[in-house]
Amino acid sequence: MRAIAPLLALALPALSAGPAAALELVVAEAHGIRLAPGTTVDGSKPLALEDGQSVTLLSPSGQVLHIDGPSDTAPESGLPHAESPNLQAAMASLITERNARTSEIGIVRGENDVTLPDPWVVDITHPGTSCVEANQPVVLWRSEDLVATPVAFAPKDRSWAVSGTWPAASDRLTLPADMPLRDRTDYVVELGEKVAPVTVRLIPASVDNDAMRAAYMNAVGCGNQVGALLAKWKK
Repeated sequence: MRAIAPLLALALPALSAGPAAALELVVAEAHGIRLAPGTTVDGSKPLALEDGQSVTLLSPSGQVLHIDGPSDTAPESGLPHAESPNLQAAMASLITERNARTSEIGIVRGENDVTLPDPWVVDITHPGTSCVEANQPVVLWRSEDLVATPVAFAPKDRSWAVSGTWPAASDRLTLPADMPLRDRTDYVVELGEKVAPVTVRLIPASVDNDAMRAAYMNAVGCGNQVGALLAKWKK
């Protein structure tokens, strides 16, 4: 036993020093190149981009990396700092960053100053861009006039529609889960005589933790939903 023990002591560090797992990055946006949002890429391998092409990537800890072509480097080499596996620390960093931006300009540029009750509602009182998780139903939210009202939801070209009545005293309405939603698509919500335009961004299933979701929503313009998600982490 005395002769074997030193050999084990030497062998253990060698085993722990194996190659690190590849860092998977998720595509949030891509221009000029066929990379669909939600696609995962190996951060350790070169990503070839030509002049005029660009891609925005998310790391598992919610870091955002924007690359413009021409480029042929491994994306992970451009991350601003080392990856943190601690989701709570990553969310705390996003909260601090957002608070700093808010104090500098009053509210984040381009957003309505609206406090959502939940990150996953589509605000039809203040229309704009709303994020919906892939494979999840759309939940409409209204902040005023909580009376029974006819409602319809349809794409801008009116190629299909779902309709019904929004019950009185209810601020939320869940739409059928089997609607054929498409990313980056304009829809209209007709609530009584009011018409609200809504651009839907689908959050891919590969964006699978809150730090990534917050970063993704921030990147595609769902700022109020980011605020609602971060508010949950403040509690």
